[in-house]
Amino acid sequence: MKRFSAILLSVTMLFTVMLAGCGQKDASSTGDPATGDDKLTQLNFYMMNSPVNDFDRVMKKANEIIAKEIHAKLNLILVDSSTYADKMNLMINSGDDWDLAFTASWGGMNFFENAAKGAYADLTDLLPKYAPKTYSRIPESQWEGVKVKDRIYAVVNYQQWGSAKRNGFEFRKDIAEETGFDWKAVKGKPTVEALEMIGPFLGKALEKHPEMIGFETSSTHSLFANEPLYWNMEAVGDLTIPGWINLDHPDKVINQYETEDFKKFTEIMRDWYVKGYVRKDGATVKDTSPDRKAGKFVAEKTYGFPDSVDVPDQNLAMSMTQKNGKTPAVSVSTTRTMIPAGAGSNAAIAINADSKKVEKALELIELLNTNDDLYKLITLGEEGVDYKYDEKGTYTPIEGKYNFNFNEWQIGQSYSPTFNRAQYDKNKDGETSKEVQKFVYETDKTAEISPVTGFVFDPSPVKTQVANCAAVTTEMIPALSSGSIDPTKALPEFLKRLKTAGVDDIIKEKQAQYDAWKAKK
Repeated sequence: MKRFSAILLSVTMLFTVMLAGCGQKDASSTGDPATGDDKLTQLNFYMMNSPVNDFDRVMKKANEIIAKEIHAKLNLILVDSSTYADKMNLMINSGDDWDLAFTASWGGMNFFENAAKGAYADLTDLLPKYAPKTYSRIPESQWEGVKVKDRIYAVVNYQQWGSAKRNGFEFRKDIAEETGFDWKAVKGKPTVEALEMIGPFLGKALEKHPEMIGFETSSTHSLFANEPLYWNMEAVGDLTIPGWINLDHPDKVINQYETEDFKKFTEIMRDWYVKGYVRKDGATVKDTSPDRKAGKFVAEKTYGFPDSVDVPDQNLAMSMTQKNGKTPAVSVSTTRTMIPAGAGSNAAIAINADSKKVEKALELIELLNTNDDLYKLITLGEEGVDYKYDEKGTYTPIEGKYNFNFNEWQIGQSYSPTFNRAQYDKNKDGETSKEVQKFVYETDKTAEISPVTGFVFDPSPVKTQVANCAAVTTEMIPALSSGSIDPTKALPEFLKRLKTAGVDDIIKEKQAQYDAWKAKK
């Protein structure tokens, strides 16, 4: 009888173990039990990117490092930039499952709005514990840019080019020399005057190179609506909501579209459109990266400084093209130097407030920001396989191999005190780049800080007006900014429609909240 009881007990225990093994696997785990990684925490990270060759090969190697260091697996999900904002907002509003995502206050990603409504995890108290090096490396002014009601809702992707902005323009060096364009004379000029100087250069350049495009326009980016610093202005709240301040008169909120600068900008762009300096489909095209990679632009906006006047020895190339190639560039800055209020939210990583893996997600961010080998593997690929350094020490991608499409700024910090996280040429150009970036980092410590840093606009009192105005700007700004419609007729119509949509209510509400915020400072 005792033997029978013992056998029965053993069978019962075995059956219990088998039942436990047949239970549903933890949704936060992934991997193959045969390799011993069945308890790795899977983290789903969404970002903008085009398709990447050999992506699985590189991510497999990256996950070997991640598994060893934090016992997790990164599932990096690439979404086309033309649909990214819509997809993420839909996922947020639908309560879909995600852990980390690139976010910003531009391009329809609505960082402040999503943070204010609780979509993103509050990281204020967790950062010093789970991402201490990341937290300490970033200047305090940057953390102010990702706060809502004094709480941090994203991790700033602090970059090698710094946070202080001094914007300007970049030109094809060889074509500027060919046409005799005095690009240095553009330095420090107000944007309207700068554009008026650039226009004739574009005309001469396109006469000699009709296969090229004078200046970049697209439906997703406006040199006015997305770039307040070019116009000596600053957004009060999200860029997408009307209501800016002039930096020389920072106490008054204005409708930026009623300014003389916007009127002149639309007139210039219309002139360029008629003369063929910009794409005819600029109001509808979403992705201009193929044009950039092909080196088609004669002139572009640029955020880099010091410029080619300040540091003449810089070896520059046009956006998304390689140095020492067919697209040599020179740059010139035109704006004041300032750390914008939205600098921190220009490029950041948010964590889903509903994720059950917030702490592990922060550990991943810390690893991406501090493990230089991991970061360079994901952003550059494998040396000798995906890129090499030629006989002159110049970084050279290998055609057809892994290429992250210049999107490294979305997954972490390219800044490092040791300059060991970005690709630098192994020659004089590389050393010059490091010196330039030391200058930029020091500038971040002393630059003028936007007067609206720390202010977050609460749109709820005028949410209907905001939605109505957003519909108007979404429809008309791309056309006005690309020159595809005549501003003599379209601009008055645009301003009238904004009035009808309630723009004055928005300006009034922004002013009231802004005044109240300043009074408490």
